[in-house]
Amino acid sequence: MSILAEVLESSNKVDLDYIVKTLPSLQVRVNSLKDDLSKYVGDVYIKYCKRKNINDTLFQKSVEYQQALDGLKKRADFILNKELVTANQELLNNIQQIHELTLQQHIISNVTQILTSLYSFDENLDKYEYISCVEIINKTKKSLQEISGNETSNTINTLKEITLHKELTLESRLKNIFTSNIELLRNTPIVYLKIKKRNDEMQTAVSALHLNSEQVIPLQNLARDLWNYIFIPIVNSEVILEDKEDNQFSTLSLEVIDKIRKSDYTSVFKHLKAVLNFLSSNFNYNLTKNLSALEYIGNDLRDNLSEMIIKNCLRETIPSNTEELANYDEVKNATKELEEALYDAKIFNEGTVSILEYANNVDVLFINKKCEEYLEIANQIMKKDLHDVMEIGVPYNSENPLDQKYLENPQCYISKNVEELITFCENLLIQALDSKAQASGRIFVTVTKILTTYRTFVPEYHKNYLTNIPQQIAIFLNNCQYISRQLIGLNAKYCLKLKHVLDSCDFTSEASRFPAVGLEIFEKYVQNQIKQVDDIMGNSQLEGPTIEKLEPKAEKCIRQCLRQQELLRTVWHKILPQDIYNKYIGLIVNTLCKNLITRILSVEDIKAQVAEELADIIKLILTRAPKLFLESRDIAFHVPLWHKLNELVFVLNASLAEINDRWADHKGPLALHFEGAELKKLIKALFQNTDRRAKVLARISASSSSRN
Repeated sequence: MSILAEVLESSNKVDLDYIVKTLPSLQVRVNSLKDDLSKYVGDVYIKYCKRKNINDTLFQKSVEYQQALDGLKKRADFILNKELVTANQELLNNIQQIHELTLQQHIISNVTQILTSLYSFDENLDKYEYISCVEIINKTKKSLQEISGNETSNTINTLKEITLHKELTLESRLKNIFTSNIELLRNTPIVYLKIKKRNDEMQTAVSALHLNSEQVIPLQNLARDLWNYIFIPIVNSEVILEDKEDNQFSTLSLEVIDKIRKSDYTSVFKHLKAVLNFLSSNFNYNLTKNLSALEYIGNDLRDNLSEMIIKNCLRETIPSNTEELANYDEVKNATKELEEALYDAKIFNEGTVSILEYANNVDVLFINKKCEEYLEIANQIMKKDLHDVMEIGVPYNSENPLDQKYLENPQCYISKNVEELITFCENLLIQALDSKAQASGRIFVTVTKILTTYRTFVPEYHKNYLTNIPQQIAIFLNNCQYISRQLIGLNAKYCLKLKHVLDSCDFTSEASRFPAVGLEIFEKYVQNQIKQVDDIMGNSQLEGPTIEKLEPKAEKCIRQCLRQQELLRTVWHKILPQDIYNKYIGLIVNTLCKNLITRILSVEDIKAQVAEELADIIKLILTRAPKLFLESRDIAFHVPLWHKLNELVFVLNASLAEINDRWADHKGPLALHFEGAELKKLIKALFQNTDRRAKVLARISASSSSRN
């Protein structure tokens, strides 16, 4: 072994011996310091202000022990890094122990520094240096958070409680300063906003509040109160606003004179500018270098305030006529001044919806307002009585029904308000022709909206009448048909002229929707009438395999159905166009015919006397039903079963020979309306089983088979 190696090995043994000898003693002293510090912190919680000198001593010991640990760690690291010896287990254990002691010593050092900071907090609080106090609290909380990850002893918990107590003390002090400098009194009919003369303590307090938390609760509460008790009353009510000052305070008072009635825009703007000036002059504090207290308040107010000024004030200044529109520059100038005041006070910023931009857009606002008025006028027209009617159209030509032109209104009655509505829409289209492109488009859309509204609003508004009153149901059908035809005319007359300024100008789709709306309601009522016929005839007692005697109920039910149809004639025949009237009254009469024919054909045995009586009650229909039509001959065209009903009366009164002759081997009039099987069943019900009956039935069967 060389001399150098021997020297190094000897030096290494000396260092190892020193570490082994020094480490246990140092560990005992660190643990003792830890115990002393824990006891001290507990005492501090009780008598905090008298313990500063002791903390300085503990802190000095902590520094000394940290230096000793650093020396040991340096020696151990040197041995390992230079690999002068092979690390044995004892050395590794010593290094681990040094690491643990270093960690404990670091915690002890942090605790003593925290205690020093808390002493500084009290000194700064006494000097009103609130920003420093907030910085100390934030730094202390951060240090405690770091320690908590490694240590959860009572000492740390106690320090947290002390810190929290001091933080709450600071917050209470700051809030008290704030409320003593600005106060909004609202427990009397008059609202008072009092602000103390500007002072450094308040400036420091608001800065500290913001540093402590980005959510400055006192300022947020102030913003809420300003909104509820100052800005809302000014915009939405009639108020008196006054300000005064004394040696200590400036005071703004607001008294609501009329909560419902609003002031005009000039008064509203004047009061708003007075409030802004009062706040700017008396509450000009800064939270940071780039953020004022009013700007902070503006964050909570600006969007709602801009919206309220526009909706509840500026909207009401929109002109109602061209003369007012020409004089609107006064409103624009006043709005510009108000917006500048809002920006100067920092209540508004670049992201706020501009009230001036709204006012400058007056041309669009004007036409929008007029269109809203047009919609309201149209709405009032639609509310008028449907039964206030007028006659229109050309008479129906029954000799040549196809001669009538499509756009020609048939003779009928419509509501006067529909004529008024169409005239109103036409006048709007005339106005659109003389307007600028943007206004033309808006007016056209309004006309379209009026028409769309009619289809939904009128059926709902007049719902009771359009459910139960046949006269008004028919009138509404005519109204819809009339509007549809008029729209085709308006399309040709105006839309072609408007297409040079409008991309889409066409009433064709609107015109096609109206007839369906009227028909839906009308046909629903007709179906109810048909159901009533079936329900009434359900009580006629014309059913069963055999009718021994015809009950009076049968005739009564038929008469009831005829009366129902005659009532419909009374209210419909002049109101509806003749072709529509004939179609639907024919449908109802045909239902009665079908019901009666079906019931009689279902009977298997009909006595001769009953047959005569059945023929008699059918003759009631044959006599009275044609009178339901404006021209009696129309019944044969509009009631498909009319001829069959006549043939049924013939069969009920005829002999077998007469029936056979009228059948005429499936070539006679009877064969046009009865199937062979139907006639055979009826003959079996009316006549006894004889050879003559059998021959007639055979002839009918034979002729029917040959036909097939």
